Amino acid sequence: MKLNHANLAVVDVGATIAFFERFLGFTVLTNRNDAFAVLDDGHGFVFNLVVPAKGEVIAYSRNFHLGFFVADEAAVRDKHAELIAAGVEAGGIQFYKRGTTGSVGFYCMTPGGFLIEVAANL
Repeated sequence: MKLNHANLAVVDVGATIAFFERFLGFTVLTNRNDAFAVLDDGHGFVFNLVVPAKGEVIAYSRNFHLGFFVADEAAVRDKHAELIAAGVEAGGIQFYKRGTTGSVGFYCMTPGGFLIEVAANL
């Protein structure tokens, strides 16, 4: 079985679309009045964004995030610098020890109200 899509309710579909296009290279396949959108990562994964149901409060766990792995530490630093230069609040770059390996990365809140991680294995 292959994971091929995720569906998330977000606080601002339009701003989240713009963020994923500009900073993460996604392409919009469908956008229905910023109420439902389908974004393609170009690698076989699609990401659906929807507005919450009327009266529904969106509350993702503080540990919930989408992870984007890049080639190396330089790519992490480049993406971090790009986000900061654009006025996006991104957490500091950190090194993580995971078993016998590690990674370097940072977290950033999206306009949709959930975290993303940009990281590279060391």
